[in-house]
Amino acid sequence: MSSKIVAIGRRHFVGAFGVVGAERRPCASPEAFAETLEELSTGQPPLLAFCDQAFSEPCSEAIERLRGKGTVVLLLPAEPTREHPALDQIRSIIELAAGANILGEY
Repeated sequence: MSSKIVAIGRRHFVGAFGVVGAERRPCASPEAFAETLEELSTGQPPLLAFCDQAFSEPCSEAIERLRGKGTVVLLLPAEPTREHPALDQIRSIIELAAGANILGEY
């Protein structure tokens, strides 16, 4: 049985999520990332998965399979960038939930 919240990605990415009680699944390669996603898709999947966006593109099918099991998968950047698709995705989700853009510009 997996945790209700899991963080998947490079070691420096998953480390911070242990503070909030998330299960940490460090992965050093896209292959290990995809294997972890597949493992989480079987049995009782987590409710929420924070994923390091560094491996998301080559693993998009595995991410969609986990989402298909009912897991909310959030792709997060591990390095700061000026414009990042994951930040736009998070902004969109928050705007839908709140009914307004409450984050302003980043």
